[in-house]
Amino acid sequence: MALLDAEIKSVFSEVVKSSELSLSLTKKCVEAFLGRADPTTVLEEVDKGAQILSFTHGQLRIKISEILARFQPMASDLRTLISLMEISYGLVRLGRYARNIAQTLVLFRDMSQCDIQLVVEPAEITETMVKEALKAVETRDMELARRVMEMDDKVDGAYDSYLRERVLTGVEKVPACAVAMTLILRYLERMADHAVQIAEEAIYMAGG
Repeated sequence: MALLDAEIKSVFSEVVKSSELSLSLTKKCVEAFLGRADPTTVLEEVDKGAQILSFTHGQLRIKISEILARFQPMASDLRTLISLMEISYGLVRLGRYARNIAQTLVLFRDMSQCDIQLVVEPAEITETMVKEALKAVETRDMELARRVMEMDDKVDGAYDSYLRERVLTGVEKVPACAVAMTLILRYLERMADHAVQIAEEAIYMAGG
């Protein structure tokens, strides 16, 4: 059905645009955390981006519902549409967590006493996971999607280690650092989880 193919292609195109925006928001947060961008400016940009992602997801839900009602697709077409809806929602969640990180950076603006190196690696891994997961969706690359899923343990481990080995044991002596770093690592851990979910949808789209 040429018309159905065109509709699916249109939805896919919108998801790709949202993917690019979501990745951009993730990068902005990492840049702000590393001190390469002003947190307040980044928060304004991320907030606008998150709103766009949410609005686009709402429009895509309506469009996909209409396609399902009109064409009653089966097999791979149905899988693709369901996965695209899930991916779109995952992008909304990524936008929200990016905003949470930006809000934390504005609230705890001076983190000079914090050992930010503990967050640099998981932040960079999370950015890579989001990028590669979205690439796996575009290319239907199941092997790439699986590699994204394997990277998740490092981000989970960074959050767990900081909480157990530095906060709960009292090694982290600066209260503001304990709160800020725990929040940021937690948000990164959740973003990594959503990258995994997007990778899982890429696998489902490609192979069922």
